[in-house]
Amino acid sequence: MTWLFPLLGFLVAALAALSRSSARRYLYAGGIALLVAFFTFPFSSAIGYLSREAVYPTPAGLLPSWAPLGLIALAGLLAVLPLAPRLQGLLGTIGGVVVLLVSYSWLAQPVFLAKIVPLPGLTEAAIAFLAGGLLFLMLRERSLALALVVGLVVAGGSFTLLNGPVGHTYFPRLEGYYKLIRPLPAEESEHLIREYNQGLAKTNALREEIGLKLLKPIESLADLEGGVPKDLAAEGVRLVRPSSLRYGTTAVLFLAGLLLASSLFLMRNPELVEAGDRVSGLTAAAVFLILVPSFYATEFSLGRLVEGWPFFVNFLDRSWPPNLADPAHNIFPLQEVASQMALTVEIALVGTFLAMLFAIPSSFLAARNLTRGSAFTRTVFTLTRAFYNIDRGIDTLILALIFVAAVGLGPFAGVLAMAIHSIADLGKLYSEAIENVERGPIEALEAVGASGTNVVRWAILPQVLPLFVAYTLYRFEINFRVSIVLGFVGAGGIGFFIQNAMASGQYDQMIIGIIAIVIVVNLIDFGSSWLRSKLV
Repeated sequence: MTWLFPLLGFLVAALAALSRSSARRYLYAGGIALLVAFFTFPFSSAIGYLSREAVYPTPAGLLPSWAPLGLIALAGLLAVLPLAPRLQGLLGTIGGVVVLLVSYSWLAQPVFLAKIVPLPGLTEAAIAFLAGGLLFLMLRERSLALALVVGLVVAGGSFTLLNGPVGHTYFPRLEGYYKLIRPLPAEESEHLIREYNQGLAKTNALREEIGLKLLKPIESLADLEGGVPKDLAAEGVRLVRPSSLRYGTTAVLFLAGLLLASSLFLMRNPELVEAGDRVSGLTAAAVFLILVPSFYATEFSLGRLVEGWPFFVNFLDRSWPPNLADPAHNIFPLQEVASQMALTVEIALVGTFLAMLFAIPSSFLAARNLTRGSAFTRTVFTLTRAFYNIDRGIDTLILALIFVAAVGLGPFAGVLAMAIHSIADLGKLYSEAIENVERGPIEALEAVGASGTNVVRWAILPQVLPLFVAYTLYRFEINFRVSIVLGFVGAGGIGFFIQNAMASGQYDQMIIGIIAIVIVVNLIDFGSSWLRSKLV
């Protein structure tokens, strides 16, 4: 199924070109992404004795084992050269074909033994270089000399910290992180096969005692189940399986298809170019390079979703029809749902109201146009905005867990968590509304000597009150949804009811709570939308 990945990349570039989008943009994106993936994306698996000893080398790390992998980087480099469109398309086409041939040739390579050769300091130096480079780009417009000095200090400090004893104490996995894979002589492989077969009788005797499947003699390393023996793994020896797909392999195959299609369309029609192709290509490559490892890290898998489909079928079977009441056992789920739903709305209402009380006055202190008059007010502005940023960074769920531990289970913990987190959200929205008010009424009142409170009362509030109400209603909608989740951590409400029903396997009662949530969410959305349309 590996052919699906280059086909997908080909289709993406082809559809973009057919829609008259720039083909060169995707050529740049594919070339840049290939260069980065060559040095950073895992391409195969190198297995040790234990699963935690596995290493996933990049194409660059595999160069000592198979030099043709270097053509992947060369293809990426050729794709980003600023040449005439037709020539660039020709080189890109050649590069795409080469990447496909090299990738599939590598996947067909036999299993082999290799030794890990760490490169201490390389990862640390790369991190330091990136940190210094980013800081340099951020500050270069203000002062080129200062940016250069600060960038060098940050780069040197980062390298010293991460590559020193303290850095390896805090980040032990960074020490020699980047590893090369150097193949061992064929005699080592033959020796390992002989030793494995000679010790098989003893191994199978132990496996038989504990009820495990007996192992068979092996003729090649490909027949070896698991990894290498413990003593070899301790010496840094790994069993490299080229055919084991990693997300770097699929990414390179996708980029090869992207490169091939965009190059072909660029050769056919050199007018498929735009002025900002290099910048847009760099942006597209950055998005791709962030998304691919993110999908892998989150273990995204449509196959697992298909495998879990029977659970959904079982859930629907057990939850329908809803059990509205069971008088024989003195169970009345519908009444309980109505009560808990009312409590959920009240938690959101009280939490939003308390947040509004604190957010309105503090929002005036966080409005830039009202606090630039003196050093003191600018300091107050900075502190207030800092509080907003810190408060918004702490999720409501985390606050709820803290308050449940402090004040116990129940809706009070949920109200406190919601109110504190909502202060920052509402305060930021309120302050931005204040910053966008018309200056005319304010200047008119100031010209006649009106006090600050009168300016706020007669010039600012009439302009921002409709927005304040609209933002508060919108926050109430969000808080109602959040209050459902807070019930799962013991803060009361309909979420608490659903959690208990799920824990006890009473899906026919839990479904009542879900239906009630859908109904109430829609009612609140329609009601608040109607109110906002009347006010704004």
